[in-house]
Amino acid sequence: MSANHQKITTRCDSIDSILQGGISVGEVTELCGENATGKTQLCLSIACQLPPSLGGMYGATIYIHAIGPFPIRRLTSLIPFILDTALDPNDNPCDHITTKQVESPYELPDVLDWVVKFIKQSHNTCRHVRLVVIDSIASICTSHFENTAQGLESRTQLLRAIGYGLKSIASQYNVAVLVVNNVIDVFPIDSDSSTHFMMSSGRKVRPALGNGWTRNIGTRLFLSKSINSADQTYVRMISILLSSMLELDVCRFKITEKGVVDA
Repeated sequence: MSANHQKITTRCDSIDSILQGGISVGEVTELCGENATGKTQLCLSIACQLPPSLGGMYGATIYIHAIGPFPIRRLTSLIPFILDTALDPNDNPCDHITTKQVESPYELPDVLDWVVKFIKQSHNTCRHVRLVVIDSIASICTSHFENTAQGLESRTQLLRAIGYGLKSIASQYNVAVLVVNNVIDVFPIDSDSSTHFMMSSGRKVRPALGNGWTRNIGTRLFLSKSINSADQTYVRMISILLSSMLELDVCRFKITEKGVVDA
């Protein structure tokens, strides 16, 4: 498989199937959806450390998070299922996951510079960084700007710079970049409410960061949930909303103690 078409498995066959192998290396993939649709669970399930023969990259991960502490207990519980028989008793998988908390969007340019330096340093080890996760880009960027023309312009310029930086990291260093975006409700007064929306929990929603941000991503995945009236359980779906390489498609999945699995 060429460098431009390398994939990292999600360890969920149905999701890997519509993604033609998993999360793409060399581009920015966005996960968008409302709270509790499984975005963080999917981020934690990307099996970067597996060898290529099992769908991984034998690589390391940088995980940038915004809200609260990194979910290390959940990750630790998932590792035996994600890595399965590839676990080496002499190798702690958590040693290959570097986390960093960011609370302000103004920190992000410096953080991306740090990411580049860390990736370069990893090339001196046996575990190159092959996956960068930001969970979530919307949480970092949506609440720090005034709702004025100047505030919106500042946000637009910063997002443009961040988006360009992430695209450059993905393509120049051949890593998969996975960013989480929230959604906001679509109201009738919205100029594009009749066509530009998705449905989740019976509501019309759209990605929180707007159309300008969309230029930065190669693939957008939308996670949604609804209630099965028969047994009151969640029905979870993941849809490919846009992609430079993939056909638009959709599949079901579940979240269990083993992580994201086939429904």
